[in-house]
Amino acid sequence: MLGLVLGLPNQVQAGWAAGEEADLPALPSPPVAVAVLGMGGSGIGGDLLRSVLAGECTVPVVVVKDYRVPRWFSQGTLAFAVSYSGNTEETLAAYQAARDRGASVVAITSGGRLAEMAQRDGVPVIRLPAGLPPRAAIGHLFFPMLALLHRLGVLSSWGEEVRECVEVLRSLGERLGPSAPVDRNPAKHLATRLHGGVPVVYATASLLEPAALRWKCQFNENSKTLALWNVFPELNHNETVGWGVEPELARSFQVVLLRDREEDPRITQRVAITVDLALHRAGGLHEVRSEGRGKLARLFSTILFGDLTSVYLAYLRGVDPTPVDVIEELKRRLGNG
Repeated sequence: MLGLVLGLPNQVQAGWAAGEEADLPALPSPPVAVAVLGMGGSGIGGDLLRSVLAGECTVPVVVVKDYRVPRWFSQGTLAFAVSYSGNTEETLAAYQAARDRGASVVAITSGGRLAEMAQRDGVPVIRLPAGLPPRAAIGHLFFPMLALLHRLGVLSSWGEEVRECVEVLRSLGERLGPSAPVDRNPAKHLATRLHGGVPVVYATASLLEPAALRWKCQFNENSKTLALWNVFPELNHNETVGWGVEPELARSFQVVLLRDREEDPRITQRVAITVDLALHRAGGLHEVRSEGRGKLARLFSTILFGDLTSVYLAYLRGVDPTPVDVIEELKRRLGNG
């Protein structure tokens, strides 16, 4: 898992190239909505796309994590059906539902039933390298969608941002990789602080909202531990009050604030007040700042930091970060009816 995480810069390049070379869907007209159908490690790409394109895309971008699709799906909808394995039952059902409503669909998968269904239906398929855990294929899963949307005229080119993203990730991987000792490695240092507590990850910018979700999921699957996540300013309208729990319980949580260079000044003020009113009661308070200029670099630098932290925490907990036995057993039981 550590090697897969450190390979993210190469994945970014490969994912972008796959989207640049993929067959285009035959759209009857420019799309009026973009949807991503996917679950778990495959579905997070949709959350990233929605966040990155906020303020950039002239049509809505939605994420469907269910068996069904909204009733407004129509011929004007462009849907990406994303399942790394190609056998995710919710995504297979949503794929068929989108097709039934006349949506234009692109399949992103390494194979399985989704690839078979897409080939049967004449739907373009972006084939991914096989043999990876879905959560460790995030570059392959996300960047083809961005490239394809540019080629379809929905977006301007993101090529320069992709190049900066790769450079920032390579630099960050060197600084946070296994050869850097704890005292000079912020990801290792953070893992030691989180060990024994429950991570609570808060994003302070809407761009980083899916990064906070990603951190939570990586702590779940890699570190095999519970974790929580939320985003400012929404958490000020509910979760802030929850910090009124008993002091001993509050000290069991370790808060990680994901900060961004383009954080709204009003949010900066909210964070300071929230720390004073509530978060000071946590067992620890930590900050991780995004790196780079463009949206992609800032978002994915935060993701890489979290991925590495989750693997280091797995080592500290004495668990293998790669297998997810509970998920596999759940799928086995579902398959047995």
